[in-house]
Amino acid sequence: MHYPEQRPIVKLAVIQRRVMLPEQASGLVTVLPDQRVDVRDVVVRGLVPGEHIVLDAKAYFRLRKAEDLKPLLRVRVDDEVDEITVLAGKESGRGRKLYAPVRGRVAAIINGLILIEQVNDVLDLEAGVRGRVSDVQSGRGAVIEASGAYVQGFWGNGQRAIAVLRGEASTALEDLDADQFSSPFHNVIVVVRRGITQRVINAARNLGVSGLVGPSMPVSLLGHALGQPFPIMLTEAFGETRVNRTLNQWLIEHEGSQVVLDAFEPTPWDTRRPEIVMTVATKPGETPVRPNLMLTLRAGMTVRVIGAPYTGMSGVVLNLPSDPVLLDNGMRFACAQVELSSGERIFAPLANIEVSGR
Repeated sequence: MHYPEQRPIVKLAVIQRRVMLPEQASGLVTVLPDQRVDVRDVVVRGLVPGEHIVLDAKAYFRLRKAEDLKPLLRVRVDDEVDEITVLAGKESGRGRKLYAPVRGRVAAIINGLILIEQVNDVLDLEAGVRGRVSDVQSGRGAVIEASGAYVQGFWGNGQRAIAVLRGEASTALEDLDADQFSSPFHNVIVVVRRGITQRVINAARNLGVSGLVGPSMPVSLLGHALGQPFPIMLTEAFGETRVNRTLNQWLIEHEGSQVVLDAFEPTPWDTRRPEIVMTVATKPGETPVRPNLMLTLRAGMTVRVIGAPYTGMSGVVLNLPSDPVLLDNGMRFACAQVELSSGERIFAPLANIEVSGR
């Protein structure tokens, strides 16, 4: 039994977002159960503990005994320090002085060693969606629920925008002879169905777009994309990959709608992904589907392949062999046989398969 990675592309669903501080952090939750929140509302504010830095003060001052450090100490345990704080040295001002290398707190002074706990900046976590607080975990965060259409992407540059979604016209974005004042894409989120290049990014900035969405981008442009003032979201991968058909259909159906483009940049302490979310009012008798976190891979399921050479291609699972399959690279993996949209049949490792839309 295999539980595939899920990257939903849905028209109407219950959107649940766990907005939580990392396990090792603590903070203040700023919302209450059943409270309505907007995209940019701060849900929890806290501090992530930093690294510990050990300074060998005994060796620095060339002392014979650890006790000889005591008259030189200028700080005590729990004192807050920064880069100009003198940790130890003679009161007269002469001689060597040991400065704190970072901003932080004196965690311990023992055996001639000074332990500094680095203090990181305050971490503010925003709701990310417009919805209702369904659960609060004291000191950690909250769960936000909303109803809407949404699609999750692969990578984002950390920016966010609320604007109308529009597809690229027959003339390529970088070939438009216009400026921000005459641009048909001024203050809109533009979807390009080809790889994002530096010319595309520069054109988007010059045309005053609110956001840019595309299937892929060379990894060499990572720094350039991160430096842009508008959100950029990749739907598929780095490199050269085309948009998959399921996602393309979703984008066509929602063109002209106001959406939230949250080009969230993945971090080590968060499971969120970049996404496009559109709030949808439910009709009488219409019930948004809830995400099935226990979804298992089975024959007949529509999936997408996330490993080369078929990255981004969609297909249908034909069967799940019980034994590992020998692939062209000479290695055996647990695989699924998938019929791609092109008609080609392949064996794809289960780790390279994700559910793309339901």
